[in-house]
Amino acid sequence: MKARTAFATVLVGVLAVLSLLVIRPFLDYVLGAMLLAFVLTPLQRRLAPEVGARVSAFALVSLTILLFVGPIGLFVRVVFDGVGELPTEVSDLPTYQSVERVVERVVGVQIGARFDQILGNFTSTLAERSSGLASAGVHFTLGVLLLLFLLYYLLKDGDVLIRWAKGVTPLPRKVQDDLYAEAEEATWAVLKGHVFVATVQGFVSGLGLIALGLPNAAFWTVVMMFLAMVPIVGVSPVLGGATIYLVVNGRLLEAALLVVYGITVVAVTDDYLRALVIDKESSLHSGVVLLGVFGAAYFLGAIGIFVGPIILALFKETVEVFNEYYDLA
Repeated sequence: MKARTAFATVLVGVLAVLSLLVIRPFLDYVLGAMLLAFVLTPLQRRLAPEVGARVSAFALVSLTILLFVGPIGLFVRVVFDGVGELPTEVSDLPTYQSVERVVERVVGVQIGARFDQILGNFTSTLAERSSGLASAGVHFTLGVLLLLFLLYYLLKDGDVLIRWAKGVTPLPRKVQDDLYAEAEEATWAVLKGHVFVATVQGFVSGLGLIALGLPNAAFWTVVMMFLAMVPIVGVSPVLGGATIYLVVNGRLLEAALLVVYGITVVAVTDDYLRALVIDKESSLHSGVVLLGVFGAAYFLGAIGIFVGPIILALFKETVEVFNEYYDLA
């Protein structure tokens, strides 16, 4: 009996490792599909009895394309198009000539030729790696298609997958039910307090840039939505840079207005939303969120910004459930 158990354990372990290697190239897209399926499952359960599981899943995938995949694809395209518009000489950069005169007057060093050389090397390096960019584009396209297909099947057959997982998990059903309930609560807490609040804060911050007529305001709004998910950092780098840009261009009144807008409207929006949507007992400490964001982003890429804090929250809830039933202490 022990030999059979050992053989089954080794076989399952080997197949699990091989399965992970198969999934690994697109792991970030798989995790993205799972996260989206979790968010959309309540809608799927409401729509499926009315129109059928397939039709409701297809409708929600189409909604995802309109609300998420489409804008992200457009954003990536704008970024890549912007690469071709990079200046080939540093003197083409805004406000460069005034900065160059100040440095030469104070330090006595001519920086123009050196910066031209650095910028030229940078643009030539981008051109040499255009094949790598094309390969990344193909990988991105395949990943998005995989995400959409997985999302469809997770919505349509997600309950079947959960029942199968519960059936093969060697834990009492009561323990499993508590684990799933705590995992669902922790995931929603992170999504509301980490993703939703950051998205709104980045959007509100972007409204200030748009109102002041700053260039590429839409692009920087998206950037702030991601930066707002990082504790301590937040939207301040972009708003600070925008303030400096306005000061350098002599728009002092607008710079002052942006500062006031940041410390009032943006700050109040952040504090009010967090108090409104987050239960203090279920929220993660800022240090845990920061560790989850940085660690998972390094390990998983961009999707780690979203799933990193969720993984740490699930670990915490799992330990608490096991401690309640099995007295781990």
